[in-house]
Amino acid sequence: MDEDINNSTCMLAYITKSILLVLCCCCTLHIVAQNLVPNASFEDVNICTEYTAPCAPAAWVAVAPEIAKMKYLCNGTALQGQHHVALLQEGRDNPDTRVYIQTRLLCPLKQGHAYRVRFYMNTENYPLRAGIRFDTAFIFTESAACLQWPASMELTENDVQKKLWRLNHPWYMLEKVYVATQPATHLIIGNFRAPQRKEGYTGYSNAQLMIDSISISPVDGPAPCSNKIDVISFLYAEHHRHTIPELYAPGRNVVQRLDGGKGCDTLILKDDLFTADRTSLNTRYRQQIETALTAYRSAGRMRIRLVGHAWQDASPEYNQIISVDKARAVASFLVYNQGYSFDDFDIQGMGKSQPRYDTTGTSRGDNNRVEMILCRPAIAKDSIRPRPVPRPDTLIIPDILFRFNSSELNMTFNHALDSLIQKIPHNGSIQLQVTGHTDNSGTPEYNAQLSLRRANAVSKYMQEHGLGNDIRLVSGAGETQPVADNRTAEGRRKNRRVEIIIFHSPD
Repeated sequence: MDEDINNSTCMLAYITKSILLVLCCCCTLHIVAQNLVPNASFEDVNICTEYTAPCAPAAWVAVAPEIAKMKYLCNGTALQGQHHVALLQEGRDNPDTRVYIQTRLLCPLKQGHAYRVRFYMNTENYPLRAGIRFDTAFIFTESAACLQWPASMELTENDVQKKLWRLNHPWYMLEKVYVATQPATHLIIGNFRAPQRKEGYTGYSNAQLMIDSISISPVDGPAPCSNKIDVISFLYAEHHRHTIPELYAPGRNVVQRLDGGKGCDTLILKDDLFTADRTSLNTRYRQQIETALTAYRSAGRMRIRLVGHAWQDASPEYNQIISVDKARAVASFLVYNQGYSFDDFDIQGMGKSQPRYDTTGTSRGDNNRVEMILCRPAIAKDSIRPRPVPRPDTLIIPDILFRFNSSELNMTFNHALDSLIQKIPHNGSIQLQVTGHTDNSGTPEYNAQLSLRRANAVSKYMQEHGLGNDIRLVSGAGETQPVADNRTAEGRRKNRRVEIIIFHSPD
């Protein structure tokens, strides 16, 4: 008896020691591989507020969301998990066309510290390379052109460490160590190389860069970081994917829509507004100002607010005077060169009271500016006709199309499945979500796994029939979302299903 107790005690001690060892190893691996990139493999799906559809990975946004968006794919070719993204590296007809994506790092990069940057990616016929920029803010643009800001580093074919395969589809692991040249909080990915406009340019047939997973980790071990949870919560709470979120406006563009929901636009006019001889506008501003003013004049003559701001090393009274003078200079130019009247303007000076940019760093001089605020006439509520968002359609794949208690499709009923698949548009105007469901027979864990396997089986069948690039999410809900009473055989039959949800674009 005592011997059995001793053996049991020794065995318990051994198991406990083994568990602690495993936990220590896991913790050590986590510490060594501290990844600063949120949703690094794009598996967490964002449901956008514009279309209430799974259209992007959580925590990631496009640089030009109103023009060019990333392709968010769930087509069975991902290296890890279900999802990956594809970025246009250059347009087929216009080599200047680009798609960039960006996110905020969980912990900031520290100047002088080394970081291991690892990407899993592939292309079809474009050079295997990715430009990476570390910045201190999100970048948003109103066009899909090459960004004027350079890449901080670039991964190329020379940085390939491994070649991997997924369903005979090649993926490459690229890795390089980057030493931060300055502090950074944000990450932007895309092609930062200037476009090559050669005579007879015909472009690449498919200049897409596919990315599956990203890792940026400190070489010298984990960096202390106390606000990871806050950063993730902040990023995951943002659901705009098709317009520039006002919350993220970085203040870099000449034209900023600060309160577009109220019908007002603000143009930020800085100290380089005029040419050196002050006889004309800087070309950087001229076209955008003329375009904005033309749009507002076409809506009827209205007053325009000119608000001056100054940031001089002088008294508040002096800055107040300077800020008014700045606003008056803009009004005078428009009066004498554009045919406006001084009656068209409300002129105001704010001095140093409302800095928009950092007041301690290199951008402090940008606080010397004039804000031109243009507001559209109020529109009666009765005349507002918001563009309706089409309601999603749902196709039901019943339990009978699967073999009994299996995720394998019953080939006998392929004609029935084909007839359902043919109801889905094949013109790229939709996004698809595939969700498996079961009844409550069996354990919740088993049902969750079975529902996901069935959803994957339907997804694979759809991919084979040309719908792979339209699938955005494949999931298993198990027994958690019944549509009928599980206490009856008929109810359980209805609950065993796969739903294909079709989201239509209003464009």
